[in-house]
Amino acid sequence: MASRKQKSKPVNRQSVRHQSHSHPLRVFKAKEDDENVCSGCELELIGQAFKCTKSECDYLLHKSCFDLPGETNHKSHQDHPLTLLYSPPDDESLYTCDACDQYGSGFTYHCSVCKYNLHVGCASLPEAIEREDHEHPLTLLYCTPCKGREDTSYICSACEETVLEDLWVYCCRECDYGTHVYACAAYEDQESDEEEGEEEEEEGEAITSPASRIKSLMKAQDEMAAMQLEARIMNDANEAALDLWDQPKRRYYW
Repeated sequence: MASRKQKSKPVNRQSVRHQSHSHPLRVFKAKEDDENVCSGCELELIGQAFKCTKSECDYLLHKSCFDLPGETNHKSHQDHPLTLLYSPPDDESLYTCDACDQYGSGFTYHCSVCKYNLHVGCASLPEAIEREDHEHPLTLLYCTPCKGREDTSYICSACEETVLEDLWVYCCRECDYGTHVYACAAYEDQESDEEEGEEEEEEGEAITSPASRIKSLMKAQDEMAAMQLEARIMNDANEAALDLWDQPKRRYYW
């Protein structure tokens, strides 16, 4: 008599809930080759993270985004606390970050009184960084040093582009040198590529520099802006076609 194979029991993976998503999430380890993007900060997802248990849902979160506090007091906006929102405020599809002037569609730290928004990545930028091409450390300022001065503009020392006076910059307190956060992101990312093994893993979670995360954010936002522009062009073309169709047709009589 043939023996029956015992069916293996399904593996019960522990799931957790997060207020930003309606489905349960499970822990998983994201690999760089997977090219996943966090649904919270919209940056590349590497290391320990959370994934939706539904196979048809691609919702993903960094562990750090999962653990973000619901409210924070940030030095850039001392009048009011900032509340963590899981989608753009006022039922919009996008918001503009007041730190870097770039779009976002995921999590944001928001002040409803002042209509102030920060990417969660910008909110966690370090207060000081070092660049090998400059002898002094750079300090994060929440506006350019020339804010309020007439006929004066602030030029990024790395890319030589003008920086709007209300945007954040990394500035040297010893000399006339400063960069916007994008320039520091590009520089630090290049340095990390040249030096293998610079990134470390702690408790299974990959750690990347805040500047590298900003660069990843810029790439994602550029792609998003391109998609928004393409959708707008298609919508304008459709409306133009409808207007042409609705115009009264001229009749000719012989």
